[in-house]
Amino acid sequence: MLADAYFQMYEVEMIGGEVKRAKHFLERAAKGKGFYSLVSKVLLDALLNRTEPEEIKQKIMEIEGDEREKLAIYLRFLYSVNRYDVSYPKYDSKRCNDR
Repeated sequence: MLADAYFQMYEVEMIGGEVKRAKHFLERAAKGKGFYSLVSKVLLDALLNRTEPEEIKQKIMEIEGDEREKLAIYLRFLYSVNRYDVSYPKYDSKRCNDR
């Protein structure tokens, strides 16, 4: 249950460009159990450049859960990574001039 809340906080921070805080919430969510915990582990590996972006979708889709939700999580992750040019630990939060 707590992993769900941490995962939601990760999404808010990641879309907002706060990658360090998003990583923090992903780490907390990954410690739990359940769907969001498993997805958090996959996204954390991707954020830390341990997994190639092409592999992320496949790994998320292998987790048991709603297909549309898994696809939405994957697309939000890609949106944030591309928008803020995330290459952890370096990234440009002002790449798109959203000051």
